[in-house]
Amino acid sequence: MELRRHAPVPMLSIITYHHVADDDPSYPYDPNVADATPAQFRRQMEMVARYGTPIGIDDLIRAIGGGPLPRNPVMVTFDDGYRSCYEVALPILRAVGVRATFFVATSFVSERRLYWWERIAILRGQSGKRRVQLSYPQAMTLDLDDPEAQDTLTDIIKNTSELDVDRFLEELGAALGVAWTPEIETRHADHLIMTWDQIRALARAGMDVESHGRRHRVLQTLDDATLADELTGSRRELEAQLGRPVRALAYPVGRRINGERRIRDALAAAGYQIGMSNHTGVNRWLPPSLRALSPIDPFDVRRLATERGLSDAMFLTQMALPQLGYRSGR
Repeated sequence: MELRRHAPVPMLSIITYHHVADDDPSYPYDPNVADATPAQFRRQMEMVARYGTPIGIDDLIRAIGGGPLPRNPVMVTFDDGYRSCYEVALPILRAVGVRATFFVATSFVSERRLYWWERIAILRGQSGKRRVQLSYPQAMTLDLDDPEAQDTLTDIIKNTSELDVDRFLEELGAALGVAWTPEIETRHADHLIMTWDQIRALARAGMDVESHGRRHRVLQTLDDATLADELTGSRRELEAQLGRPVRALAYPVGRRINGERRIRDALAAAGYQIGMSNHTGVNRWLPPSLRALSPIDPFDVRRLATERGLSDAMFLTQMALPQLGYRSGR
């Protein structure tokens, strides 16, 4: 981390995780969501504690407002609300003394529904079909043996404006010949997703809990009313459950919104002060006297991706000099 002394301007590394789990061939869910094994995550957090200064949302807001950052600042963040955040990550974070920020998609917690990408993975895994024909949102034939089949299906939800996600998932299940009931969904959700009691335990342990929207919808695909509900609804629900202000949002799917005036206005109207993408990039922090030359955009705070294939050496490089760090293909 001493390499940062030679950087032209101070930098902040923000590291993104979703799920911590061992690589198990029998795993029935989306295998690409887990960013680290438990042993790997502990090694990475030990490096954060040894070489960096972990910061939280309050520190970030103060810094954007002109306040100083500590030496070698690093943020650890988690998206979605996987149960492994509480069961696996929290004990490791507490043991090594690292603070993290957890961005939670609230409807899945309250309604005990499964993340839509995980439901797609289960439907594909349980289907005996090798090809499937879909009619909504458009007619298409999909080869389920194609390595890109999961991405093709999730991209429909990520990229289709005003999509009826429930209709799409129901028609996909019917086309695949896989039964799906609320009871089945709740069972999977209880296995994968935190409860509000567990999320409150994160907060009591000194972790930040912030918003990841309500239904994990890409903001650019939503009409104005749904966008407002996604932003305001998740913030209100988190504040009601936690009894503390919610100031930050991690964009679902992680796409940047710079230039998206409609979304920026909706974020401000919903009361957010910070917006984070998962676009690999460097956060440079000029001194306040020079900040006018390169203003910090509070709605374009960038983070760094991780994967289980990331070596310890590359992880450390990513913290020390983010511009030389790993770029995820996801």
